[in-house]
Amino acid sequence: MTYSHIIRKSLNIKDENIHFDINTYTCPEEIIKGTHYLIYEGLLSYKPKACHHCGTINRNESIIKHGTKLSKIKLGNILFKPALLWLKKQRYLCKACERTFIAETSLVNEYCFISNPIKQTIAYELAETQSMTAIARRVSVSPNTVIRHLVETGQTLEPSRFDLPEHLSFDEFKSVKEAAGAMSFIFTNAQTHDIIDIVENRQQKALISYFQRYPYELRANVKTVTLDMYSPYLKIIHDCFPNAELIIDRFHIIQHINRALNRLRIEVMNDIRYTRPRDYTKLKKQWKLVLKNVWSLDFETFSSHRLYDGLVTEKMMVNYILSMDERFQWIYDLINDLKWHMSRGNFEGFATHLERSKERSVQRYIRTTFQTLEKYLDSIENSCVYTLSNGHLEGINNKIKTLKRSGYGYRNFRHLRARALISLKLFQKENTDIRPLTFEEERQTDEAKGKNAA
Repeated sequence: MTYSHIIRKSLNIKDENIHFDINTYTCPEEIIKGTHYLIYEGLLSYKPKACHHCGTINRNESIIKHGTKLSKIKLGNILFKPALLWLKKQRYLCKACERTFIAETSLVNEYCFISNPIKQTIAYELAETQSMTAIARRVSVSPNTVIRHLVETGQTLEPSRFDLPEHLSFDEFKSVKEAAGAMSFIFTNAQTHDIIDIVENRQQKALISYFQRYPYELRANVKTVTLDMYSPYLKIIHDCFPNAELIIDRFHIIQHINRALNRLRIEVMNDIRYTRPRDYTKLKKQWKLVLKNVWSLDFETFSSHRLYDGLVTEKMMVNYILSMDERFQWIYDLINDLKWHMSRGNFEGFATHLERSKERSVQRYIRTTFQTLEKYLDSIENSCVYTLSNGHLEGINNKIKTLKRSGYGYRNFRHLRARALISLKLFQKENTDIRPLTFEEERQTDEAKGKNAA
C-alpha cells in the first residue's frame, strides 16, 4: 500500500489522481489569521483524454504538461485542528489550439476553495438541532458560508408543482416577525406524514393564490383535508379543492371542549374562594383530575390525600368536586359523553349528546363551544370515519420551534424554511398504495394482531 493511498484514505479523499509523498507526514503547522492549520501538500496530475477547449484527443503528445497552479483547499478538522491541502494542480497546453487548461478533481468544485466533503458535512449538520454558528465552528468555515449552503441545499428540496397527494393536513406555526401576522402555513401528506411545503403567509388570499399554482387536475384529486377549526381555511378548501372532504382533527375537538370545561371549573372555584377555601383548594390543585377522561379514573385503588380525610380513590375525589355545583356536574357528564363517543368513532352518539346540550341553559362560553361543534358537524362526522389526524404536524411544529430556539430566533423566513425542510428531510416518496383506515378497519386490525399474539 503506497503512502498516497494511506494519506488519501486518512483524509477521506476519493480522487486517486491526487498524489502525496512521504514528506507529507511531517507537514508543518501554519498560523493564518490567528488560526493554527495543519498543512498537507499534494499534486493533482493525470493524462487528459482530450482538450477542454477544442476537444482534440490527446494523441502523440498533442497535450503536454505546462507548469502547475497552487490551490489552498480547506479539508475540515483533523484531530480537532483545521487542515489545509496545498494542492498543485497540473496545467496542460494543447498544441492544436495553443490554449491551456487545469486538471480537475472531484474533491473541490471549480473556482472554490472549500472541499465538497465539508459541504456535505454542513448539509448533514444542518439537519441537527444546533445553531449555524456552532456548525461553522465545527467545520472551520464562516457562519456566512453555512448560511450560503443552507440556501443552496434548501433549493434542492423545493416541492414539485406537479405532484400533490390525495390526503392533506393543514396547520400553522409562529415563524418570523416579517411574515404576515408572524404566522406561517405548513401542510403535509396526511398518510405518509411527509412535509410538502411551508408558506410564509397563512392569510386566505395568499393561500388561494399559492394553491392555484397547482394544476386543476391535481387539486381535484385531493380527497380529504385534515385541519383544526380555523375558519379561513374553509374557503381555501372550497375554492382550491372542489372534491375534498374536511376532517376536523380529533385532538382539537377534545381540546376545544376541555377548555370550556376548565373555564367552568375556574368560575366555580372563584365563586367559593372566600366561603369554602378548602374546596377552593381542591378545585385549584386537582384540575388535571377534572379534565381526565371519566372512564380513565381509578376507582379501585385507595390512598391517602392531604386534601381529603381517610382513604379515597380518584373517582371519589372527582365525585366530591362535582357535588359542589349541580350545573358543573351536568356539563361534566355531557362533555365526557361527547369525548367517549368521539374516541369510539360513534358520530350518531356524539350528535345525540350535542343536541342534548340544548336541554338546559348554560354559560355563554359553554354555549359558544357547542355551537362551534354544530357548525363543523359534517366535518366531525368525517373525523369519526377516517383515522387521519394532525398529530404528526404538531410534532413537526415542535421541531421547528426547537430549531428557532437553538438559533436564538430567525429574522429571515427563507432561512427558517430551508432549515426546516433540511431538518425534516423533505424527500418525495411514492406511496400510491396507501389508503387511510376507517375506525372499523382499525379495530379489525387490532383484533387480528391480538389473535396472532395469543
